[in-house]
Amino acid sequence: MIKQYLNLPRAIHVLCVGAFINRAGTFLVPFLTLYLQKELGLSTGFATRAMGAYGFGSIVAFLAGGHLADLIGRRAVMLISLCGGAAILLIFGSLSSPWMITLALVCFAVVAEMYRPAASAMIADLVSSDHRAHAFSLMYVSINLGFSAAAAIGGWLAQYSFQWLFLGDALTAMIYAVIIFATIRETLPPRLGTSGNSALKPAGQGNTKNDTASTPLAEAIVHILRDRVFMIFCLGTFCVAVVIMQALSTFPLHLQARGMGADTYGRIIAVNGLMIAFLQLPTTSLAARFDRGLMVVLSAVITTIGFGLIGVAVTPWHFTLTVVIWTCGEMINAPLTSAIVSDLAPVHLRARYMGVFSMCFSVALMIGVPLGGMVLERFGGDHLWGGSAAVGMTAAALYWVVRRQMRPPPSRDSS
Repeated sequence: MIKQYLNLPRAIHVLCVGAFINRAGTFLVPFLTLYLQKELGLSTGFATRAMGAYGFGSIVAFLAGGHLADLIGRRAVMLISLCGGAAILLIFGSLSSPWMITLALVCFAVVAEMYRPAASAMIADLVSSDHRAHAFSLMYVSINLGFSAAAAIGGWLAQYSFQWLFLGDALTAMIYAVIIFATIRETLPPRLGTSGNSALKPAGQGNTKNDTASTPLAEAIVHILRDRVFMIFCLGTFCVAVVIMQALSTFPLHLQARGMGADTYGRIIAVNGLMIAFLQLPTTSLAARFDRGLMVVLSAVITTIGFGLIGVAVTPWHFTLTVVIWTCGEMINAPLTSAIVSDLAPVHLRARYMGVFSMCFSVALMIGVPLGGMVLERFGGDHLWGGSAAVGMTAAALYWVVRRQMRPPPSRDSS
């Protein structure tokens, strides 16, 4: 099992190390609602709407980042994103006006989130279809190992000053940028043909013009929207994301209403990252042995059960158990869905497919988080977690509809 991960290209390992460092300092989003409510005295409604504003910015980021990554290259987009995001973080802690905070969050999301579709496309560029689930799994482990560290460290730092959170976030983003600049080469696929729609053209009709650069944005959007399987798959992913996003927004507020502070939330949510760090690789190897369409359906059901049980949890140990359950679903879902998108996407639209896929999480952040905050504030936790369970089961049903189309294609080179 370990050999499958050790034999991945060196660039994948370097990206994973950089992602771990960057994620270990990702403090803004996990602690944003607590910062706005506890430190600045703003309402629960505004705190969750601010997360929604971040989600709106992420939508723009994923569309722009995917398009630019197919146009000017994955590496360039990642460097611009990380350095620009760090600059915005340095001024965020000095803002106190609600409208300035909202504007800064949108700007930060637009810049900082552009690197995600570029990084995903780079991973897909570097490995063949047979090995993509393992590559995405290793990246997911690195990200979540960093997340577990960030949750614990951030919860501790927040007791002294939230300003340290913003500085640490900026520093780790810059370290990741330096690693990419010094060690990673561009992986944008070679020039293949004259038309952005080359996947539909007969062989031998191309010239030296780059497919990735020649596909107009409007043409790419039409192609993606007509991909019925991908659209249904994305809708299911959006529903899963709506549920999972509650872990970073309404879950800490729910705990606070139960008398548990940021430090308790940090320790509880850190279990998610630790489980992924130690169990993700064997989980992916095991899940890869089965029909991945059925495994994705199963992942949505398990995630639904975990979040639904939050409504009946009382003690910190109860809440920790719910995290354990939904993390099991997340560990099955995340690497498989990324690999599925890589296989569904034409090579010349790979980053843009990744951008649309990533956008599912941004739309969930923009819509699901404010909606969750409104339900929590007006109706309480019982309605929130019951509703989350209903949304999760909808995701399972959507995945079930296209489960047969999620099977991997015959083995082929990634380029």
